[in-house]
Amino acid sequence: MTNETALLALLESREAEANAKAEWIAEWTAANRPLLLAGMLETDPATLLGELNTDQHRHYNQAIWLMMNDGEQAPLMQFIGQVVDAELAELAQAAWHSHLAALHDAMSDQQWEQYQFNHQRTAA
Repeated sequence: MTNETALLALLESREAEANAKAEWIAEWTAANRPLLLAGMLETDPATLLGELNTDQHRHYNQAIWLMMNDGEQAPLMQFIGQVVDAELAELAQAAWHSHLAALHDAMSDQQWEQYQFNHQRTAA
């Protein structure tokens, strides 16, 4: 295998791995969104709104002002959606790392290497 072919194969396997990760995270996020909204995960929307940074507080206050003065609920709903989405993304990343660690723990080193090899080969 030439260096160019090896590099191309490596890039393709990394792209396939990134695609698999993105798909897993998207599925996890879709499955866990209702749980976060119901407060059945590590946090809930009310807690997230209580942990806003300064810039987020400014946007939150603007959205509340628009709702109270103009009756526009869309900016507030959009803001809350963004806060929830950002937290879901963080939780999904942590869940992905836990998922990989659990896979690794359940397998011997040889099985893990074979899993990675098969996953990269299948994805390519």
